Amino acid sequence: MNKNSFDVYDQFHKEINLQTRIIEEKNFTYRNIISILETLMINKNNILDIGCGAGTIDFYLANKCHEVLGIDISKNAIRACNESKEKLNLGRNINFIRLNFPKKIPNKVFDFVICSEVLEHLENDEKVIKTISSLLRKGGKLLFSVPSKNAPIYKIGLLQNYDKRVGHLRRYTAQELQNLIINEGFLIEKVVKTEGMLRNFLFFNDLGIIPLKLANRFEFFSDLFTFLDNITLKLFGESQIIVVAQKPAKEERS
Repeated sequence: MNKNSFDVYDQFHKEINLQTRIIEEKNFTYRNIISILETLMINKNNILDIGCGAGTIDFYLANKCHEVLGIDISKNAIRACNESKEKLNLGRNINFIRLNFPKKIPNKVFDFVICSEVLEHLENDEKVIKTISSLLRKGGKLLFSVPSKNAPIYKIGLLQNYDKRVGHLRRYTAQELQNLIINEGFLIEKVVKTEGMLRNFLFFNDLGIIPLKLANRFEFFSDLFTFLDNITLKLFGESQIIVVAQKPAKEERS
């Protein structure tokens, strides 16, 4: 990743907010991914979050006694995460490191790897998945979330400038993402097509700032917007794809 890429993500996180509280399970921004993680995190896990951003999911998981390492290319993001860690008093369960993944990687293996809204930013997605495999113990699991090619707002041409601005190099179909993961020897456990047109609009458009604040603060609005978004999901298709896969516990014999 070149210097311009570093600048893009540091600029993106220039005004990143410190985390002052642990989010609830129904937090609107993260409820889709948290609902899946909650079904997977049965025992205490050693977790790697690639592209951790503000560390919101990491703090949620660390508060449940999982051991978490968050990595990000942005120095602004890592600075904010470390400041938030001190405020939330979760220092024993969580750490943050600035790394240019996949060129630089942690020197350990993990039970679980989260790579949420990151794969579409990295040039060689095959190398990324291969590198993640090397960081997972046998039987370990990974979770990817990526933007969908089938996003209705994308298909009518309204997200191309947004994708360019935030550094998206590509989008995926569910089958394309599954094929990439399977080709590295993983076993697909779950494929979820999520985020309807309403939710997608709130995240990319400035008009969504106030509704998002309400939905993230109050469970009533989170439930209401989720209900409405699920209608748009059924009618028009998904804007996000989430895939959970497992590294085989034993090597297959030919």
